[in-house]
Amino acid sequence: MNFLELIENRHSVRSYKPDPVENEKLEKILEAARTAPMGLPPSDVNVLVLDSLEKTRAFAADFCKYLESMQWFVSKWFLSMMRPLWGKANAEMFADFIRPLFKVYIGKMREGINLVNYDAPVAMYFYGSPYADPADPIIAATYAMMAAESLGLGSCMLGAIHPLIQNGKKAQQFREAHGIKYRSREGIFVIFGHPAVHYRKGIKRTFASETGLN
Repeated sequence: MNFLELIENRHSVRSYKPDPVENEKLEKILEAARTAPMGLPPSDVNVLVLDSLEKTRAFAADFCKYLESMQWFVSKWFLSMMRPLWGKANAEMFADFIRPLFKVYIGKMREGINLVNYDAPVAMYFYGSPYADPADPIIAATYAMMAAESLGLGSCMLGAIHPLIQNGKKAQQFREAHGIKYRSREGIFVIFGHPAVHYRKGIKRTFASETGLN
């Protein structure tokens, strides 16, 4: 499949067969991600690999327990107190996005529904060291995602986990418990697996604006 056809037909997948992903494919995904332009080797990008359904489920369950212990962080009284310090935009983001996200993750996990990583059989977390260019983990994750698609796997980028495990003592304890070496300015999870659903075509996406091209 040529590259343009591959990316035009790609679709984020959130429903997977429970079948494990072959080790050969995992190595090819990582091999592709290592070729990403991340400065001189060795790069400052780190990768946490959860290579089984049991591991991704355990991570998701632990993440929800961590969020439960942090619910004060999105309580109405705390958000009201912080609004003058954060400003209107940040206050609205926490009230309209972060607070509902806590409720959805925790509530659905109590029902036995994993919306953290969708019970994918593989998850990879790309994150930087304190010296990494913030773009580097995202570039490497994109290479990994494209490699997975070329191997017939489904994939999906998950951006909500990373910012919630960066700040504070409990976040540090969570990172240490899961072998995450550093807090990082930017990072992202990518999930992989054999798709349980297939789409006939991709989604037509556009930029907010494009200027300068005659």
